[in-house]
Amino acid sequence: MANGEQAWSWRQQRGYLRDIAPYFLASVGILLAGALVGIATSTHAPGFSSARREALGEFARLFISLPRPFLALAIFLNNAIKTLLVIVAGTLAGLVPLLFLLVNGYVLGIVFYATLREKGLWPFVVAIAPHGVIELPAVLLGTSIGLMLGARAVARFLKRANIELAAEVARGLRFFFAVIVPLLLLSALIEAFFTASLALK
Repeated sequence: MANGEQAWSWRQQRGYLRDIAPYFLASVGILLAGALVGIATSTHAPGFSSARREALGEFARLFISLPRPFLALAIFLNNAIKTLLVIVAGTLAGLVPLLFLLVNGYVLGIVFYATLREKGLWPFVVAIAPHGVIELPAVLLGTSIGLMLGARAVARFLKRANIELAAEVARGLRFFFAVIVPLLLLSALIEAFFTASLALK
């Protein structure tokens, strides 16, 4: 019975991944759009982007000074709470995940342009890739759920579909705790114990 339940659970997860796949692609597109705006801002308004970058640097230094276990916990809680809020608030017509993607893409674009110009491409890859290959897809899965909930909330409001929004939120939260949380925990450990050590060198 336990194996059957586990197999059903995996089938449910794969089915849910198929449901959110179009919204995952949309999340990637929105994030890239924000990044392009960030790069354009860095190119045409370097003073403004420099001020944003310095503020980000101060925030990062507060985190980097923490002992590694506490740093991992802080990174995990920061990402997990934000992703959870994006999912739950996605019911507000998907506006929160949309803004979240645009803002984070914008910041990523500023950081990418600055690092590329000052140090080259490789330092950016080293600083982002080890944990980012896990963290970014995990967060994008969360925004995908938020966007899907937003689309279904709008469809329900316009009476174009008979959708039990509470049940949809419950499915999203189940996927969040079963799939996204473990990925965010793993990426936080990699960032705290590996990526942070590279940043200090």
